[in-house]
Amino acid sequence: MTLRVRLGEGFQNNTVTVLVDGKQVYGRSGVSTDWTISRADSVDVQVDTASVQVEVAVQDGPTTRRTIAPIDTPFVEVRVINGELQLLPLPQEPPML
Repeated sequence: MTLRVRLGEGFQNNTVTVLVDGKQVYGRSGVSTDWTISRADSVDVQVDTASVQVEVAVQDGPTTRRTIAPIDTPFVEVRVINGELQLLPLPQEPPML
C-alpha cells in the first residue's frame, strides 16, 4: 500500500528529511510552501506493514515522529506552525487550497 507524506504549510527554504521505519525516503533543501496550494512537496512511500514509524526533521529546527497505520490513515500532512512540526495522519488526502 502507499503512504503519502505531504509537506504543507509553514516551510520556508528549509532542508527537510523524511524517514519511514528509519529509512530515509525524502531529503531536499530549499523546501518552501506554495501558498496558492498550501503545499511544499510530497513523497509516496510503499509500505507493507500494519504500522510504520514516520519521522520528519527540519535541519537546524524541529523533529517529530509518530506511528502511523497506513491502512487507516494513508495520508500524512506535515505542517510547521509557530516553529513546531505537526504530523497529522488523515484517512484521505486534504484538498489543495
